[in-house]
Amino acid sequence: MDEGIRYLQNSGAKITETRVAIMQSLENRYDHPSAEQLFIELKPKHPTLSIATIYSTTQLLARASLLRILSIDEKKVYFDPNLTPHGHFMCRTCKRLFDIPVDYESIFRFDTPSGISSVEAAEVFFYGLCTKCDGKRRPMAKV
Repeated sequence: MDEGIRYLQNSGAKITETRVAIMQSLENRYDHPSAEQLFIELKPKHPTLSIATIYSTTQLLARASLLRILSIDEKKVYFDPNLTPHGHFMCRTCKRLFDIPVDYESIFRFDTPSGISSVEAAEVFFYGLCTKCDGKRRPMAKV
């Protein structure tokens, strides 16, 4: 939270009540809220909040490496305040997101093709069915 406020100050961005509320809402979360979800959560207490403010604030936080913006879904953007290295799984049916442990050391062990000087980051996305949705899809066995 303090780092976010310092970054906003240093980047010349205004420290507004709604920006602080966005940062507080994201602090210590392990889910992956979308802009729409944050808007629904924060709007009752912050009537001047807009979706645009959520996007601009999260962009600033991502530039400061205080938040990851996940483009795992073609229709929505999700935010991940958990900065420890991990991958993500999205259920194709219910769209729930799960954190997945990933061995990033092995991902970065490859022969670099010509023309690439260095790799600085990687996003690992998996898609499939969660157990809940897979159970709904499979018919119950007749006894």
